[in-house]
Amino acid sequence: MSARYDAIVIGAGHNGLVAAAMLARKDKSVLVVEARDHPGGMLGDPEFRIAPLPYALRPDIARVLQLDQKLLHGSNPVETLAFGAEGPPLRITGEHLTGTDAMTEHDYRALHARLGRQARALGTMMLETPPGLGKASWSETAGLARMALRLRLLGKTEMRDLLRIILSNVWDLLHDEIGDGPLAGALAMDATLGGAMGPRSPGTVLTLLYRMASHSTHGQGLRVMPEGGPDALVRALTDCLTTAGGEIRTGAPVERVLVDGDRTTGVRLGSGEEITAPTVFSNASPKVTLLDLLGVEHLDAECVRRCRNMATKGMVSRLDFNIAEPPALRGGGVLGHCQRLVAAPTMQTIETAFNAAKYGELPERPVFEASYDSSTNRLSVTAQFTPYDLKGGWTDDAKARLSASVLTVLDDVLPGVASTVTSSRVMAPTDIETGYGAAGGHWHHGELRVDQLLMLRPFDGAAQYRMPVAGLYLCGAGAHPGGDITGAPGFNAARAALRDGGK
Repeated sequence: MSARYDAIVIGAGHNGLVAAAMLARKDKSVLVVEARDHPGGMLGDPEFRIAPLPYALRPDIARVLQLDQKLLHGSNPVETLAFGAEGPPLRITGEHLTGTDAMTEHDYRALHARLGRQARALGTMMLETPPGLGKASWSETAGLARMALRLRLLGKTEMRDLLRIILSNVWDLLHDEIGDGPLAGALAMDATLGGAMGPRSPGTVLTLLYRMASHSTHGQGLRVMPEGGPDALVRALTDCLTTAGGEIRTGAPVERVLVDGDRTTGVRLGSGEEITAPTVFSNASPKVTLLDLLGVEHLDAECVRRCRNMATKGMVSRLDFNIAEPPALRGGGVLGHCQRLVAAPTMQTIETAFNAAKYGELPERPVFEASYDSSTNRLSVTAQFTPYDLKGGWTDDAKARLSASVLTVLDDVLPGVASTVTSSRVMAPTDIETGYGAAGGHWHHGELRVDQLLMLRPFDGAAQYRMPVAGLYLCGAGAHPGGDITGAPGFNAARAALRDGGK
């Protein structure tokens, strides 16, 4: 055995760093162990970043950690460029829309305002521990009551509207409100990105509201790039942790969570070194945490069954293209800093791509979001509906076919960009799985759907951050409220452990 700590955090992704910083600021001795050679997880690899377009951390978390608000929130709202089949793109920044007719702009603003109010009401639970399905504590019940009150304050008409749409599909909602086209395509991408559901899938209105609620205290659904980019966010979190006395060890993969008498006692690294702590947090996905690091021998049969049945097969691939010159936009101008390109001209295009992925095929015309980093001359693409269990597997030929089809679509919206590509790289869902401890390569660590949210995230019996073995907590995207770059799962998990007092 080596040194002893109050808590060990497995994984130095942003949620793990938030959890560790919360604990260190409460005078706990904390060690973060990271398998890779750098902190930051999916944000932290400048050579191939899985999350090139993050939201900033929630501002309320930044305030608690006393982080620079300008650095982490509100200084650089990301403009979305939504391309149709032809012509220049629509430009969307929160509720603001340009490039379309006055009637569409009016309808969009009305829809955005209504969804924003509903998202704010639901967002009350984002920084709360969801109540258990059985006995719930007073604080957990109070959190649910606050959300219920916010829903009541919407008024009878709007609350009925929310109850009508919340479990429906985003296809029907957007067809009714604004019709199909690049605007609907951009909103439907927000509702489906990172998951394995298409626009017609039930519950995709809920995921759209989730995104609007998760990333802004005002429910505006704004993507906000931290000043200085993702690297600045990772540096701010690591500095917060180390200044408070916490430690980070990179190149230290965890082989096993150690247990004695149905309670965690620490971890064993791949090197064989054992580090002791009464509390262990895991930023890995629930399946990796419970089935691989903990082991089924410490779980009952029902827990193992529920864990194995989690929906965790990802459908997102990441592609980077190094290009010789800034990409020119169709309609004039170039793709610049803090601009997000969405290639989803209609919801039907997204649904067609999803239909191919359902049957293990690559879509002929992928749908994706993209951004350009002028400092590295790199065009980063997040391609949706590229199935984890691809027929024939993710061979080099399959990756080349995906890269070619993405470049074909890119050439439609960024004319001539394909001819400027000097090199490229593809990371399929299987690569994300092996590289980041995310079962199925799912960047949310599990589907954001009604049976895997709130008190059912990741599943009944392992919710509320506390795992079935005492002292083990889940602090990653597999815990409530879920994925994306918010810091909420790590923040909530640390608070749950502090309330438990190490019991």
